[in-house]
Amino acid sequence: MTRVTRARWEDHFARGRGFRDVKEPELRLLGEAVRPRVGARALDIGCGLGTYAAALAGLGYDTLAVDWADAAVAAARDRYADLEPRLRVRRLDFEDATEVATHLPRAGFDLVAMRLVLAFMTDKRAVAQRVRGLLAPGGAWVVTTPLASRLPLERRYIGVTAQDIAVVTEEWGRGEWYDLDAGGVRCFVLRA
Repeated sequence: MTRVTRARWEDHFARGRGFRDVKEPELRLLGEAVRPRVGARALDIGCGLGTYAAALAGLGYDTLAVDWADAAVAAARDRYADLEPRLRVRRLDFEDATEVATHLPRAGFDLVAMRLVLAFMTDKRAVAQRVRGLLAPGGAWVVTTPLASRLPLERRYIGVTAQDIAVVTEEWGRGEWYDLDAGGVRCFVLRA
């Protein structure tokens, strides 16, 4: 897998670049899978420019959006300042276990979302364990990601492999998945 450096992410977000737009069909499918309710707490890991976090806040979630890139955090704060306090943005490196334990409450979220981020996480098993610890009883982890097997060889690093999926989905009580499009973007909904 190609490791993307923090400097590259900083440059990407500083230029105002995002990724796949959040469209109504994606939000509708999310709503069918997790049944959002006003006041539920959501964590968006790897929020980028904040579009998905803003959509979660729009669905009624009290949303905390985190990203390791300062440029992403600044952009998301600027773009969605009008959504505060329902949407808050903070810099946090989710791969740093100490940072997560220090700054995020155990069992503090009804929904944890990772949209187009999991492929870039180094230790997916550790990520899954951290997420489980952050979910409140009955909570759900929503992972939206391209599937590496459906991507051209030179872009497979932005998707997850079958082995990644096996590692991430083990030890969850139940789960489901749905495809967002024929291009291979899949959404996993895992429940503790």
